[in-house]
Amino acid sequence: MNVIWTPTAELSFVKELDKISKKWSINEIIDFINLVDDFVKKLELGLIEGKGSPKTNLRSFVISKQTTLYFDVFEDTQTIELLLFWNNKDNPKELKEFLNI
Repeated sequence: MNVIWTPTAELSFVKELDKISKKWSINEIIDFINLVDDFVKKLELGLIEGKGSPKTNLRSFVISKQTTLYFDVFEDTQTIELLLFWNNKDNPKELKEFLNI
């Protein structure tokens, strides 16, 4: 499958990196980037499906204790859209607004 990063995914990824950099060292930043890279590769190969939502077609996967990635799968075009990297400590009401649910 082809993985596409939406602009929101790109921005939220950078935001997570910024949060990590304020609290941790470069090693943790590199670890997080590697976790995301590994996850995306597994998505491309179809090795990970993520947790589906009964209310929407969205899927999610916990990248780290602090971060969940939300994504959408389009079987007809064999495409996966990365939608949002969400810090699990943030307000859940804002998550619903970001994901339009």
